Amino acid sequence: MNFEHLLYDRIRNKPLKGKLNVHTFLEHFSIISYKVELHKIAPFIPEPFELWTYENNGKTYALISAVTFKDKDFQFHNLIPQPKFSFYQTNFRTYIINKETNEHCAWFFGTNLGSITHLIPKHLWGMPWDQAKYTCDFNFENEVYKNYSVSFHSATGRGLVDIVGSKDNMLLLEGFETLKQQLFILTHPVKGYYDKVGNQIGTYEIWHPEMFLKQGSSQNTYFEFFEKLGFLSKEEMQQPHSVLITPSIEFEVLLPPKNYK
Repeated sequence: MNFEHLLYDRIRNKPLKGKLNVHTFLEHFSIISYKVELHKIAPFIPEPFELWTYENNGKTYALISAVTFKDKDFQFHNLIPQPKFSFYQTNFRTYIINKETNEHCAWFFGTNLGSITHLIPKHLWGMPWDQAKYTCDFNFENEVYKNYSVSFHSATGRGLVDIVGSKDNMLLLEGFETLKQQLFILTHPVKGYYDKVGNQIGTYEIWHPEMFLKQGSSQNTYFEFFEKLGFLSKEEMQQPHSVLITPSIEFEVLLPPKNYK
């Protein structure tokens, strides 16, 4: 599979402007990933999807990620230019392949949103979103995060992201063969899927340019939601597979979501 070609196809093919599309900038964007043995996650992934996996020391692993950021100037820019909203958000996801299309995508276990507007996706579109209360502190100097501290609490549980950045560009991480493959699978899934009420699967799409991520390191990371799902213990969450950070990235979200056939 030519991941470089696939990646730049996704970057070049910016979607047409729909009336309900959302445009935003994601600030303080971090991806905290963990490797989890396949048998722990597989029961959560329905047909026709399968987990993207890799082998290490005789075991099969999938990756899960907590992706935290601040939505800045969140707006339905093709419908009304104002108002613009800003709030914090955390997505809990894993990486899947649609066996019908062979596409690499993301599966969302849930989302925390630091805004009452979570009620729109939750009740109108059946998305697994919950409101959270966030406390954040950032110190970004000379293109490096000297301090990146986020804590939150929602119905899905508590979360803590206490990390620091570096000037080092994203390295090749465990499980990937090339940087282009890594960028494509870990940072650029443009289709997302999730469980809806009524035994249905929902789906939506996003677009963003290529991410230029820096290496980070964990001082203290914990996501109670992952513990509740049985993926990781509190102690295991102190040793992430990887910590990646970028200060800002443009995003386009194609709305409304749809039901997957």
